[in-house]
Amino acid sequence: MRLHLTPLDGLLLLVVLIWGSNFSIVKTAIEEIPTFGFNTLRMAAACLVLLTVSRLRGEAAPDRGDWPRLITLGFFGHCCYQLAFVTGLERTTVANSSLILGCMPIAVMVLNALSGRPEGCGNRQWLGVGFAVAGVYLVAGQGAGATADTLRGDALTMAALWSWAWYTTGSRALLQRYSPLQLTAYATLVGTLCYVPFGVPDLLRLDFGAVSGGAWAALVVSGLLALSVAHIIWYTGVKRIGSARTSVYGNLVPVTAMAVAFLWLQEPIGAVRLAGAAFVLAGLVLSRMERSTACAPV
Repeated sequence: MRLHLTPLDGLLLLVVLIWGSNFSIVKTAIEEIPTFGFNTLRMAAACLVLLTVSRLRGEAAPDRGDWPRLITLGFFGHCCYQLAFVTGLERTTVANSSLILGCMPIAVMVLNALSGRPEGCGNRQWLGVGFAVAGVYLVAGQGAGATADTLRGDALTMAALWSWAWYTTGSRALLQRYSPLQLTAYATLVGTLCYVPFGVPDLLRLDFGAVSGGAWAALVVSGLLALSVAHIIWYTGVKRIGSARTSVYGNLVPVTAMAVAFLWLQEPIGAVRLAGAAFVLAGLVLSRMERSTACAPV
């Protein structure tokens, strides 16, 4: 067995850095822009950029027969995920939310198994996922626990988990015919159109002139990086190494968020969280270990 790393692993680590930093960026912006309005604007900005770049590259719109699946991807992966994640986070703790979303690799592997075409190389990958989820618990699980007050938020976050898992696994057939940029652009378009009705009331009440330049900058950065660049790389990972291996990188997001908070906000880390980070990294390494004959993603 050998550790099989490629330039794509470096790009997926960039996604981890973008999404880990995005917590602080979004937190800054929504102090001035209501959450649903903020999400609507950043999704619209991402959609505009993605469609423009895709068209400049000469990529046509998807074939008519692929639109039903594309609409489903955009609806669940962009609209439903954003709605469930944001409203869930408002009703539960950050620890609970992080733990639930930290189960993403398990959800992806379950969906792959149910599809009849499971990915991976057997027990080693499950072991890697187990290490990663245990690490997420050590990093983000302090203070977590279900109570009567958090159950609704936990349920919504669970809905967000399965929405993103299906978005990750449901793209398999389309990625055989379209580029990650092309698929991301049109899935974002669908998700944005579905999300707009939820954001309009916030935008109608918003005093645009009172929003600071820093909040607008945070909105643009979040839209361009977290919803555009990161999604393209994520789909590239799904296409090249499979959805199960790609999803394990999501466990590094809480670790990155922890490091950013330590450097930016001087939040303490502690030995337990450092041990959790080591578990997550060990799980990632295990998931990328391959025999000389690598298992092909599907």
